[in-house]
Amino acid sequence: MEQSTFSLESLLIVAVLALLVPLLVSRIRAVRIPIVVGEILVGVVVGKSGFNIIQTSQWLQFLQFFGLAYLMFVSGLELDFKTLRPNKHDEVEGLRGFLTNAPMFALISCVLTFGMSILLSLWLHQHHFIKSPFLVALIITTTSLTVVVPVLKEYDLLQNSFGQLLMAAAMFADFVTMLLISVAASLYQGGLSPRVFLVFILIFILLLLYRAFRHFAKYQSLRNLADGTAQLGIRASMALMIIFIVLAQTLGVQVILGTFLAGILVGLVNEQSKSDVFNKLDAIGFGFLIPIFFIMVGVDFDIRSLFSDPKALLLLPLLFIATYVFKGLPILLLRLRYPWRHTLSGAALLTTQMSVTVAAAAVGLKIGAISPGVDTAIILVAMLTAIISPVLFGKLLPPKIHGAEKQIVVIGNSPGAQLLVDQVKERGQRFVWVQTMDESTISMFEEADNGDKGDDVDRREYAVDKASVMFARLGVNPATTKCLIAYTGSDSQNVTLSKAVASLGVESSICFIRDVTLFQTYSQAEQFVVVNPQLAAVTLIDQLMNYPASTQLLKAPGSMQIQEVRLTSHALHGLRLMDIDLPGNLLVMSIFRDGTQIVPHGQTGLSVGDTVVVVGRREDIADFIRMAEDETI
Repeated sequence: MEQSTFSLESLLIVAVLALLVPLLVSRIRAVRIPIVVGEILVGVVVGKSGFNIIQTSQWLQFLQFFGLAYLMFVSGLELDFKTLRPNKHDEVEGLRGFLTNAPMFALISCVLTFGMSILLSLWLHQHHFIKSPFLVALIITTTSLTVVVPVLKEYDLLQNSFGQLLMAAAMFADFVTMLLISVAASLYQGGLSPRVFLVFILIFILLLLYRAFRHFAKYQSLRNLADGTAQLGIRASMALMIIFIVLAQTLGVQVILGTFLAGILVGLVNEQSKSDVFNKLDAIGFGFLIPIFFIMVGVDFDIRSLFSDPKALLLLPLLFIATYVFKGLPILLLRLRYPWRHTLSGAALLTTQMSVTVAAAAVGLKIGAISPGVDTAIILVAMLTAIISPVLFGKLLPPKIHGAEKQIVVIGNSPGAQLLVDQVKERGQRFVWVQTMDESTISMFEEADNGDKGDDVDRREYAVDKASVMFARLGVNPATTKCLIAYTGSDSQNVTLSKAVASLGVESSICFIRDVTLFQTYSQAEQFVVVNPQLAAVTLIDQLMNYPASTQLLKAPGSMQIQEVRLTSHALHGLRLMDIDLPGNLLVMSIFRDGTQIVPHGQTGLSVGDTVVVVGRREDIADFIRMAEDETI
């Protein structure tokens, strides 16, 4: 290969910049800058608009192309269609509840935004600002899940009804615009022809493969290859992505749609173990491929094309204003359910653009639907919204919305359940105690459990709906439940209850099983934790014999106890443990972040959303809980 098409020096610069950007961005405390924005900015500095030290090569072009494809793959993987389910426990009824339930709110906000955007785009096309009004309208409609999800997670709102509504709107906008961007590109290139409908062939192939993979997922021999050196799940995911790239190119459909659909397929197939698969694929993408794409977007960013095109320069403020107005106005529907500060903060966050916007602009530039100047204007607007909108969201969001305390639910009237309820009362925790259930309720739970068996999606949906109705009868809201303990006198009822509550997405479920054989059957269950009273007592005695000092902490003698504390205070975000004045002799034993356990030391920094395991006196823990929730420290 000729040296002109292969530049290790340029690849080295890009790789080093990808390493440095997260370190530099994390040091900026005055304003929250998304890492992807930082990657584009450093690309601008070393690219055409800056020092121009990056030599474009076939290797970099391939990695840029593959980074874009992988970005859309991860975007598809991020979609969780459960967020579009209507809330069965909705406290807002009538027309207000109907208009602000997740699927209807997502649909109305997307349609209204697109409607206003297409009117503006048609006017811009009429005055020769743009070439493809359909594509530009879709670009304005996009919302960046890659920014929205981390922000909601940072404010501990992913499980909150308010956060779920924002997630539903962002996800629906991303899904619809990604499907239609390929249609818009086909319309621009060939007009209204049969080629436009080739998109639906890809969707049909996705459905066929989904059915096939659900069938093969039953075989234990394949599950055994999921980890270790085999990593069958990751290999299959990468193969699927490349299959859809080839299919998209063969059908003449945009590649980004193919990889986006591949990501959706992987997410649907791995629904039960999605977090594990996603974390691995996420590491591959955001650790290597995706940063190269965004840095190269900055390298290709030509600010001179904006200033040399008067219409593109005028388009910049028009697009910026249109983005906030067209996307903000429909979100005012939230006012039917929430106060003004909640509504305005949600409107601000959903104006965020980034990944899909930049990807769509790249497609438009490649096919000639938008000029280099317009492409520059679109990227600038996306960067500005990705910086400004999360800051506005944090400023407008009422402090007290940060993660309401959830309740403990105990079901059963056994002596053990009574003792457990007394312990929960002593700790001052919110709880619901369901002592008895009538026969009709029990039979309906069993019916839901039978419906959950098998791979039929409709049957599973039916089982989830049935379980939701049954818990509503018991006065239990899964959305506000931290943990459910099934402690009835019947092992089979405990298993049925635990399965039902796990299907509704409750954080934790504990199932008491007295029969040792049944206990062994469910001991490896992923959906809930099983406890056998006899084996638990033996385990405790063994711990007391071999580790008496540490085991005493679990019994919480006197004023000493172990407790998990959820960090929601932004005042502690990013601070090292050695820099925090912890109350009394409090000790931080462990930190759980994104499903990973961290062994802390003085240099360990805290992040909003962390679960911090502490040991100390009750009053010291109470002081630390106040610190973890206080925004004014």
